[in-house]
Amino acid sequence: MLEQVELFNNIGAEAIGLLESIARRRTFAKGAVVIAEGEGSDSLYVLISGKAVALRSDTSGRQVVVNRFGPWDYFGEMSFFDRSARCATVMTKEHCEMLTIARSDFLGFVEHHPEILWNVINALLSKIRKATEQIESLAFLDVYGRLARFLVENQDQDGVVREKFTQQELAEMVGSSRETVSRIINELAVGGYIRKQQGHIVLQGRLPYKF
Repeated sequence: MLEQVELFNNIGAEAIGLLESIARRRTFAKGAVVIAEGEGSDSLYVLISGKAVALRSDTSGRQVVVNRFGPWDYFGEMSFFDRSARCATVMTKEHCEMLTIARSDFLGFVEHHPEILWNVINALLSKIRKATEQIESLAFLDVYGRLARFLVENQDQDGVVREKFTQQELAEMVGSSRETVSRIINELAVGGYIRKQQGHIVLQGRLPYKF
């Protein structure tokens, strides 16, 4: 299974088999906290099925989604390697099945397969680029700009945002309140820029530059 994970996609069948032999299979119910912000942990998580999100909270309790995970995504690698406290809470959005790999087992694997360290470096660089884009979005775009970017980036070739999101989930994605996102969505629909179709948002053309 692990050959479908980007972190392990070029290390060979024998190495994949060894990794799978040291991995532990776990299941989590919908709404379960897999890891909590600030806690210590020494495991890498690979999502086999289901969906999960990484959340950060401010002092008022408002949550912002900083990452989303689907099948064959992985998370927890930063604390996994530097042993620092977890920087975000990961919560399941539906029933999930995962594989976990303990740090001590993985380090033993690396001794015999050091080539995987290049994958690790590339993976961490990719995370840094994504974090930089998120910082740029929060610094230079207002709520509408962040929401418009999110919808455009998640539409398919037919303009359909295939994943269904509640307005609360959209608010958490763009760092705003549900009321503000609801108002923007409704006004875009009234203006003919989007429509709702069986729980999906459909973009009907270029969204306005400003709202």
